[in-house]
Amino acid sequence: MKNSLKACLAAVLLAGCAGAPARNPAKAPPAQLQAEGVTALNLRDLGASRAAAVLDAERAAVSRTAELFLDDEAWAEKFSAVEAGLLKAPNLYVSKYKILSEGADGAFYRVRLNVWVQHARVGAELRALKLAGPAAAGPRAAFALRGPAAPAFAAAFKEAFTRRASAVIEDFPFAADQALLAGSDEGLAAAASAAGADLLITASASASAAGAGLNTGFFPSKADASVKVYELPGGRLLADASNQANGIDSSEAASFAKALGSAGELLAQETASKVSRSLKQAAPVKLKFLGFETLEAVEKLRAQLNKLDARGLRLENYDGAAAVFQCVPRRPDPQEFASTVLRGDSLGLELEGVGPQEIVFSLPR
Repeated sequence: MKNSLKACLAAVLLAGCAGAPARNPAKAPPAQLQAEGVTALNLRDLGASRAAAVLDAERAAVSRTAELFLDDEAWAEKFSAVEAGLLKAPNLYVSKYKILSEGADGAFYRVRLNVWVQHARVGAELRALKLAGPAAAGPRAAFALRGPAAPAFAAAFKEAFTRRASAVIEDFPFAADQALLAGSDEGLAAAASAAGADLLITASASASAAGAGLNTGFFPSKADASVKVYELPGGRLLADASNQANGIDSSEAASFAKALGSAGELLAQETASKVSRSLKQAAPVKLKFLGFETLEAVEKLRAQLNKLDARGLRLENYDGAAAVFQCVPRRPDPQEFASTVLRGDSLGLELEGVGPQEIVFSLPR
C-alpha cells in the first residue's frame, strides 16, 4: 500500500470486493493469445500446409490456457489426459483466429496467429474431467487391491470415494506390483510415499455363493470387503472398515459383480466419512488480481506466482478482467503471504486487502 489511509481502508475494501457482484467467468468473452504453429511443408498443397500449421497454433494456445488451470505437478502428470481430450480437437475451444504471418521455412510451413481462446470452456472441460478444480486439488490417494482381482469392487469404491471425499484416487504403477501387494502395508506405504501419494488405500474383496437359489434360475451371492487408509508419509491410520453385501442375478458371474459393486459403494461411503473427520486439510487461499485484461498477462502473473513458497497453485477462474488463483501457502499467515507476493513482484501490483481466505491485489492502469 502506498499510504496509511489505504492501509486503514484495506479491510473495508476487501469486504467490498467480496460482496460486489462479480462477472460470471462462464460468460466471459474469449481471450486473445498469440501463438505459432508449424507443420511439414507440402509443396503440392499449400492450403493443407496452412491448415495444419493453423491447427498446431490453436493447439499451442489451448495448451497454454489449460496449463493455467492446473498446478505444475498436475500438469506434468495429467498432460496425456489433456492431450487426448482438449488438444485432440483444439479448434472446438477457439472462437476465431487471425493470421499475422505465414510462409514456407525450409522443409516446414509456419504461421503466427492471434488466437481467441474460449478459456471459460477450457476450464469447465478440465473440471468436468476432474483434472482441475477442487476435486483435483485434493490429496492424492493410491489404491492397492490385495488378493483376488475384483474389478467391480474397485470401480465402485473409487467412484463413490472420489465423489464423497476431497481426495482424488490416482493410478500408480507400484499398485500393480504383485510382490508389494503380497507384502506388508508398511512396504506399500513406503512405495506410495515415494511415488508422491498423500494417502494409501489398501483393500481386499471377495465374493462367494450364498445358497443354490432354490432352483429359481438365479444365483444369490455375498461379498466380503475391507479397507484401510493411511496418511503419508507418517503412516497414520485414518480409517479401518469392513462390510458385507449381497447380490443376485441370472448368472453367477453377474451376481458376484453386483455383490462386489455394492460392497465397494457401501464401504467407500463409510471410509470417506472417516477420512474426512480424521484428515487435517491445509487451508487454501484465494489470490484475486484485478486489472488483468489479457491471457498473456495472466501467464506472466502465473510465472511470477510459481516462485512462491506454496503448493497447488492453479487458476480458479478468469473473467477477462480479474484472475483468481488458489494455492496452499506453506506458512499460514495471510499478511505475511501477501508481503511475499509483493516482494517477488515485477508487474507493479498493489495490495488492496487481506483476509483469512482471500487476498486482493490490483494492477493499476
